[in-house]
Amino acid sequence: MHRRIARLLAGALALTFMCGCDFIENIQGQLFEKTKFDDDSGYTEVVPEKSVDCEYYAPNAQISYGYDSLYTDSQRECYGLIGDSAYRISETADSEGCYAVGKVCITDNSFTERDMDCCIKAFTMDHPEVFWLTNRYTYGSAGNQSVIQLYSYVSGEECRSRIARFNDAVNKLVSGIPSGLKPYHLEKYIHNTLLDGCVYAKGVHTAEDGWEEFTSFGAIVNGSAVCEGYAHAMCLLLNKVGIECYYANGYGENAPHMWNTVKIGDNWYHLDATWDDNDNAYFNYFNLSDKQVSTDHIIESTIEQLKDRDKLPEVYNLFLPECPTDDANYFVIESTYITGFTLSREIVVNDLIEAANNGDDMFTIRLSSDYAFNDAIDAMFNEEPYYMFDYINEANESLDSSHQINNENLAIIMIENFNAVVVKLEYV
Repeated sequence: MHRRIARLLAGALALTFMCGCDFIENIQGQLFEKTKFDDDSGYTEVVPEKSVDCEYYAPNAQISYGYDSLYTDSQRECYGLIGDSAYRISETADSEGCYAVGKVCITDNSFTERDMDCCIKAFTMDHPEVFWLTNRYTYGSAGNQSVIQLYSYVSGEECRSRIARFNDAVNKLVSGIPSGLKPYHLEKYIHNTLLDGCVYAKGVHTAEDGWEEFTSFGAIVNGSAVCEGYAHAMCLLLNKVGIECYYANGYGENAPHMWNTVKIGDNWYHLDATWDDNDNAYFNYFNLSDKQVSTDHIIESTIEQLKDRDKLPEVYNLFLPECPTDDANYFVIESTYITGFTLSREIVVNDLIEAANNGDDMFTIRLSSDYAFNDAIDAMFNEEPYYMFDYINEANESLDSSHQINNENLAIIMIENFNAVVVKLEYV
């Protein structure tokens, strides 16, 4: 007789063991004591090699949600000048071990530190491929000009080398994408590929602990990142294959946190790759609505909502779309939907057969809202009539010996927020 025991691994959407960001590298400005900045005419010019686009999918034009959020001519001019300066880098480190990049000069003596913060954040958000800029800058004024000095973590020559490695890694990843994927499955492929190659960098709290972990370079090349690195990498890769993606900033687990917003079809969704990167998470944060993500994420205000504030908060958003639906949520798309344990029997069995023949390691079920979740779980796994074990027995009758599902001891993960359960499939 089969053992009627379900080994419960975890419950609910907000898993207590999930990793979050301990710190976000917020932009930090410092008033320069003297208005004379060192000449940058001898800096190394850094020209990124053009990345190879995916053979099967057209990339988006350069994302510009940050730029579009700026609201004065001086801000937009500054944004453009940052784009020029970021590619001219000194070979000499300063006292803090950073390398000056080309100066940004704005002919506007009313240009404030708040303006600078907005422009730098907008540029770095729109350009996840520019991974070398630090989170600090110095500034001053001379006559009617405001002068901003940004910095690189590495010298110009070192940056050239890193750009080559970065482009090679990006090109290798996108060239491996299968053809013919619809947007949802394309997003899922990139999500899975990134998470398979990256681990959360525990113990990294500031750039001093490891600046690369806050960048797309850390996530894609080194395979180690905190939430910013995951978000920058997802944004870069998804936009590279034609899926609109940006960022959401706020708080998770009482700490500053960054994740993504992704447009699939006509709707935007929240995607938190960082919190999905866990053996037992199973897409818990894959395409959530505003309501769903707000159960354990706090979404901060946008720059538009903060226009009248003299000083910006630690965490804010430049662009933040509404995410009204869960139509492209993983559990909605991928699950076998049970409307009745007897009524849906044939559907479940057929889907189990298909999953076993594919060698899938998990099988997801979503229960009708008519069911009380815990009672339904008991009826499937813990008490008579043990519906899930019967489904597996029937599926095994149609499976060959190399695809038999082991139902001696099932392991499951309950996802109560979606009325779903993930069954980990093992084979005899």
